[in-house]
Amino acid sequence: MSAETLVSEAAAPRHSLSRLGRHLHASVLRTCLPVEALRELLPHGAVAQREVDEAVIAAAVASAATAGAEAEALNAALDRHHAPALARFARARGSADLLREWSAAAGSPAMPGAYWALLTHPLADRALRHLAFGDVEMLGPKAPAHTSLPMLLARRSVSPRRLTGPAPTPEALDLMLQAALTAPDHGRLHPWRVIEFRAESRAALADIFEREKRGRDPMAAASDLRRAREHATRPPCLLAFVVSLRQRKRVPLREQWLAAGAALGNLLNAAHAQGYGAIMLSGDRCFDAEICADLGLGPHEFLAGFISIGTIAEPAPAVDRPLSQAVWSCWSAPAQGSRSGARPAALAFTASDKAIG
Repeated sequence: MSAETLVSEAAAPRHSLSRLGRHLHASVLRTCLPVEALRELLPHGAVAQREVDEAVIAAAVASAATAGAEAEALNAALDRHHAPALARFARARGSADLLREWSAAAGSPAMPGAYWALLTHPLADRALRHLAFGDVEMLGPKAPAHTSLPMLLARRSVSPRRLTGPAPTPEALDLMLQAALTAPDHGRLHPWRVIEFRAESRAALADIFEREKRGRDPMAAASDLRRAREHATRPPCLLAFVVSLRQRKRVPLREQWLAAGAALGNLLNAAHAQGYGAIMLSGDRCFDAEICADLGLGPHEFLAGFISIGTIAEPAPAVDRPLSQAVWSCWSAPAQGSRSGARPAALAFTASDKAIG
């Protein structure tokens, strides 16, 4: 590559925050801006004043993913905060210059500015960004172990009509699957799998959904048929979550269902942690034998539901959570001779069960 080409590329526009990979948003906002600055940039009421730092960062990550006015405000604040580093990195004329600047700043007080300048530089390739990300995660300040709790407490389902593109990148989707694979799983059977429906297959899936709707309701109105098709075409990312039970003497079927549910929860939590909205919907179509056959399900597999994932275009309305006391009790030993002798009924799962419930 000629020197003239390098100069021309160096003069190209820098990358914006919203154009960086989703896995970088939390890393950048946690590293490159003080939490109080993030709090001031968020829309009024986005987080309460009493919320801990990680809740503020999670809200900022969600804003960065929108590529709207809020993301632009975050981008401008990062530029103002790190103007000297941006000027220094602007003089780089190739990867070697960028690497030299980064190596000098990594692990020092100058690292946050260098991180923002490197990630947004037009000459920074994926390998350089990956190197910087690894250095920041290894050398940067470590968050307390409990700080993921605000993220979990803030998670909620987001309707497909409130989602828009971009869809999760392949890397982001892979992180969700890795999170699902860490769920509690007796026997490490992984009694579940995921089917992705990419853009080129959505029209065929919409035909299948319409056929199922017509079969279930021959008098369905045109608007109902249109909605059935939209369930296949609207979500930016659409997955089917399939429970795949195994015959194992030491691992009861009910424990496999629990393992699959735990994996599903981890997948949805990982989508939320990366700034995406997600929801799983089931319904009558999950019990349809023809749909299960069209999706390639085996005789001991069950279609639990369809997962929609995307960028949050419109925040979901507030929801009232039940009090923890509603699901909590404290056991006391039974009094002598008070047992009735009755035992809870055992649950039996058959091949006719087509969803978690």
